[in-house]
Amino acid sequence: MIPTCGTSGPEARNCQPRKALPVLLALFFLIATDGYLTPVAAGRNSYYHIVVLSDLHLPGRNLEAKEKAIDNVNSWSDVHSVVLLGDICDRRGTEKEYDFAKEFLSRLKKPFHPITGNHDFLYEQDSFVQGNRKGFPEERAIKLKRFKDTFGLKEIYYSKRLPHYLLVFLSIDSLYSNHHAEISQKQIEWFAAELNRNKTVPTIVFYHAPLKGTLTGSNVVALFNHFFAAQPAETIKKIIKNNPQVFLWVSGHTHTAPENINYVHNVNLYEGRVLNVHNADMDGRSFVSHAGLGVGTHDNIWTNSLFLYPDRVVIKTYDQKKGYWLEEKTREIQTPAFVRKGSKPATGSLPGPR
Repeated sequence: MIPTCGTSGPEARNCQPRKALPVLLALFFLIATDGYLTPVAAGRNSYYHIVVLSDLHLPGRNLEAKEKAIDNVNSWSDVHSVVLLGDICDRRGTEKEYDFAKEFLSRLKKPFHPITGNHDFLYEQDSFVQGNRKGFPEERAIKLKRFKDTFGLKEIYYSKRLPHYLLVFLSIDSLYSNHHAEISQKQIEWFAAELNRNKTVPTIVFYHAPLKGTLTGSNVVALFNHFFAAQPAETIKKIIKNNPQVFLWVSGHTHTAPENINYVHNVNLYEGRVLNVHNADMDGRSFVSHAGLGVGTHDNIWTNSLFLYPDRVVIKTYDQKKGYWLEEKTREIQTPAFVRKGSKPATGSLPGPR
């Protein structure tokens, strides 16, 4: 059971509310305090609950903590689905890593939607150089097929239509790029067409890497954001500009811990309109500060939950080790103004996570 107050569901207010100055940021009603985004309290309503698990790096570090996090999610009766934000494999997407990931994720009793990360396919199987050297196109293609086969996918990018939302799941799949997170031309064309077919549906995009310019500070991922960001950046920018129904972009890759100011900050608002929701990794190798170049190691896991109401999304962060919600990180985002009226709710009224 997840305790309440200080550890409450999406409808709760912060236990220690902070003074805030309301500002209008494009289509969002956000509250800005000292350069940070802080929440408007959510009201009671029906919602669709998505748990985001990012950068599992299986088997990797902190395996016992990862197992506990899965067990916690299994115990939450209101979870509709789980998104795996890529880097499911630890290093190079080997057969051994995929076999372990498949066995490990068999313990997850909720429906889940996996997408690729760079460590799932991008690097050479056997490299004699220090670090990760990118593989040849043929090897990348083999590993992308391995990803698809392991998780029983018809394609590694896809969408899911809910009564009030469109969820889009994009995967890194370029066979030739030197970037960490580039989408192929074929997938870009599919993405643009899918959005064009759903112009009036509020849309949430899940992708391993963040949008360019949604991080600040001196971390390597901020300093070299063009290399770590979603690519092709200019094409993605144009697609988003042409599709105002896109209002949330949910990403991993940058291992951004809640203590890092980038986790909840005004810089997360892309082009004044799309909120980039950064997620921490599950491998205990996070950027806990925006200032240091390298990651800090730890044994904690934080996960984000998205509570999709008909007219807004509440984003909450759960400390899997300590067993409570980080209320100061909670945010509420209004859906775009042209959301269709009279749609049926996604679910009946539900309690907070149990």
